[in-house]
Amino acid sequence: MKKDFKEEYDKAYKKVKSILNLFVKRMYVIAFNIYTWYWLYREIFVRESTNFESYLLWFFTTVGMYYFVLENQDLFFRKKKN
Repeated sequence: MKKDFKEEYDKAYKKVKSILNLFVKRMYVIAFNIYTWYWLYREIFVRESTNFESYLLWFFTTVGMYYFVLENQDLFFRKKKN
């Protein structure tokens, strides 16, 4: 009886953990993209002057996120095969 409960618990835990992990990854990527493009808009149109270092920082963080997305292919929605 105890063994069955532990197996059921482990099965449910793995399922919920993978769903929650995927949700957090997707929210992280969406939030990062919104903030990145807002930051670029703000630097170009709102501020009077911006030093070159800020643009380099924006570029490298955006490229880093791009490679994060490439490494985590589970972020994309795919049709399930029947």
